[in-house]
Amino acid sequence: MEESPDREFVNSLAKGLNLLMCFTKERPVWSLTEMARANGMNLPTARRYLYTLTKLGFMVKDDTAKTFQLTSKAFQLGGWVFESMGIRERLMHHMKTTRDDLDVTTHCAILEGNQIVAVERLLSSDVVNLDLSAGSRLPIHATSLGKAIVAFMNPGEQKKIAAMLEFKPLTPHTITDVKSFLRELKITRQRGYAVADQELTIGLKTLAIPIFDKQGLVEASFGVSFPLSRTQEVGFEGRLIERLFEVKNKA
Repeated sequence: MEESPDREFVNSLAKGLNLLMCFTKERPVWSLTEMARANGMNLPTARRYLYTLTKLGFMVKDDTAKTFQLTSKAFQLGGWVFESMGIRERLMHHMKTTRDDLDVTTHCAILEGNQIVAVERLLSSDVVNLDLSAGSRLPIHATSLGKAIVAFMNPGEQKKIAAMLEFKPLTPHTITDVKSFLRELKITRQRGYAVADQELTIGLKTLAIPIFDKQGLVEASFGVSFPLSRTQEVGFEGRLIERLFEVKNKA
């Protein structure tokens, strides 16, 4: 028996939003044909959607190259969300003091689908750093921020998320299979914090802890990143881990 249609659902709005979501940092420019194919539309339909979004100022068309890309107006849709998120306000003081006291880059992130989304990031003075900003998306399996969140979910949720991951090998150190990932989550939960040692970027190590809501459910993660060379500093990682647990208890 077929499900009755959802009369409250606006298909045209959903299609328009899906078009906007196609534009990413890795793929900022699309042609009409590419956009139509990616969204399962015929060319006339895709053309009307792109024309409307262009007229509204959310994207601009390059008539010479016959391509489209987003304008700054599109980014306004999400910018205020990150600015107003309670998690950012809760963690900003800890991010600033941890960065200033230990000269490490600090991050906070949330889980969205099979990725994590950076809510905020404060840079240290180190040369080795990731090119991230609020709204950037990162793979769960290769980041301590992602592992810190998923490790403190229940086993059923962990397996569901693991099944959605591609386990792309970003470096020779990246976890590349479900079994290893779930084992890493178990270790992370036991010690209380997550580690990603050159799993996302060669020469960069990150640590992260989960942040819980009032109901005791994990809602975000707080992390630090630093060049691998700093692990040679006597007591450095110990001080970082101590600070992470302080943030976990106070945030």
